[in-house]
Amino acid sequence: MKLRSLTLLLSLACAGSALAESPEAVVNADTPQKLAETKASVEGEMAAGGRYEFIEPEKRQQVEALFHDMQGMLEKDGSVAAMREPERLQLFNLQEKLNGVLTGSDSQRLVCEKKAPIGALVPVKTCRTYGEIERQRRSKDRYFTEMKKRSQSVHGD
Repeated sequence: MKLRSLTLLLSLACAGSALAESPEAVVNADTPQKLAETKASVEGEMAAGGRYEFIEPEKRQQVEALFHDMQGMLEKDGSVAAMREPERLQLFNLQEKLNGVLTGSDSQRLVCEKKAPIGALVPVKTCRTYGEIERQRRSKDRYFTEMKKRSQSVHGD
């Protein structure tokens, strides 16, 4: 009886984790051609209005370096199937690192926070996309820069 209960509990736990939404891997290429196509797509998404438009310059360089390293590995062996196990593992780790960098810079990534509004005691959960947060931050920066310029021109500084 205990064994059946334990088996049922474990199967439900596994089913729940299988149904949990996991982030989609952006980079999962197994040939040089597929990687080149993926790279072109990602570079397009890093342009203004793209999914990764808010990627920081140092992360952009990291993305380019990771693509370069993976391209070299795939061109050397031709495909993942032709690689030895250590090279496959290295390529997998590079892809995972790249996917992590891109996921962190994804403007569609949902960021939630729970805090009490001013004057309230009950915290409220609010969720916005990373893109919305960055657009708002940049808009505030432009506003304050413009106000500073106006202030300096009025006061003659």
